[in-house]
Parts: sequence; C-alpha cells; structure tokens
Amino acid sequence: MTADLADLIRKITPLSEEQLADTLSYFKQVTAKKNELLLEEGMVADKLFFIAKGCLRLSYGNESTRFMAFENTFLTSIVSFISRKPAPEYIQAVETSELLVITHHDFFKLREIMPGWDKIYIYILEYGLTVINSKLSSLLTQNAAERYRSLLQNNPELIQRLSNANLAAYLNISPETLSRLKSHI
Repeated sequence: MTADLADLIRKITPLSEEQLADTLSYFKQVTAKKNELLLEEGMVADKLFFIAKGCLRLSYGNESTRFMAFENTFLTSIVSFISRKPAPEYIQAVETSELLVITHHDFFKLREIMPGWDKIYIYILEYGLTVINSKLSSLLTQNAAERYRSLLQNNPELIQRLSNANLAAYLNISPETLSRLKSHI
C-alpha cells in the first residue's frame, strides 16, 4: 500500500532510500469503512490522509461537497490542519478506503528533520489551492449543465464511482437537476 505514496514522494523530492523508509514509517495504515466520518465539523484536523484505495469526501454538512479525493491524493481540512482551529467541514469515506495517515505532529516533525519534506508541503498546498480555485471558478462561471459536461470530459471516474446524491452535492445542484442533465446529455 505504501508503494504509491513512495512513488509520489520520489517524484516530488529526492530522498535516499533510507530517508524514504524513515519518512514512510510515520504513516499508519488505516481502513475507513463506507460512510465513516474521519473528521467532524468543529474538530481540529489532526490527520493528513493519503488515499491508497477508495474515495473521501470533504463537505460542509451533507449538502455541499467541496472536494472528492481518490487514489494517490492527499486530503485534510487544510486550514484547520495548519491553523489548529476547528474545521468548518467534514471528511467522510464515500467507499471503503485504504488510507495512509500521518498526524499533524509527525508531519511537521518531518519538516524539521527531513531535508526536502517542505517540497511535499508545498505540493499539498499548491494542489489544494488549484483544486479550490478550479471549483470556485466553475461555480461562478458555469451553469449546472456546463459543470456536468466539464465533469464528463475531465473527471468521468466521478460519474462512474459516485452515487447520484454525492455527485449532485459535488456539482452543487439538486439530485433532480442531475437526473434531468443525465437524461439530456
């Protein structure tokens, strides 16, 4: 399960095999059951998740999905993780998921002791910023049909793997609107 994480780390920062093994020892393997809450609103995000297999949902309550994270992706409530303030969102396993988890303490310990770990931190921050900007842009500039078409073109795996309720929440539309779009497109 750690092979994908090791490959990603190698792409981002050059570490010796010994440094890589030491880094990976800070991650713990966890299985999250479908619908299991990994973070609840009001909790401080103390964990960063790397998804080896499965899907996690970052959302505000049940209705508004900020992000769906699949394999080979990191996920946390990043503002809470950094600021140590309560998270305004939830993280939930959409399907049974195999995760590699590192605590806030261990993540920032690696920043102190592991040369090059800041590159991983920057990678996570840049990825998160890009995702948030893209989602905000689509919500502000596209109607529901355009968002659905864009999803079909750029992320068809979401349509295959997510329930209609989760897909509608991700697109910020009602399930009824999603059904109409699916029947017309």
